[in-house]
Amino acid sequence: MSYIYDKLENVEENLNSLELFNNLDKAFLEVKQNQELLEKIKKYNKEPSQNLKIDIYNYEEIKKYKSLENEVNFLILHINEKLKEIDSIRSCKHENN
Repeated sequence: MSYIYDKLENVEENLNSLELFNNLDKAFLEVKQNQELLEKIKKYNKEPSQNLKIDIYNYEEIKKYKSLENEVNFLILHINEKLKEIDSIRSCKHENN
């Protein structure tokens, strides 16, 4: 069982060292530092409107963050595909035994 935990820790360390996650953290910090943007987000959460949503999405900080967020989501999809492949191979081996 410790082998699995060691492997999971290794995966976590590798993911944490990816520049993508560092850039995502920086982009999130940029969003948090823009008080005008934060006020608009708070307002949108209270009273959603399409115009305000468009206004929020026009901020460079949001564009950058959403782009990086999409990259993370694609990475997650790719990881899930690989895990399915591994699981199907493992399932086939168990069925053949």
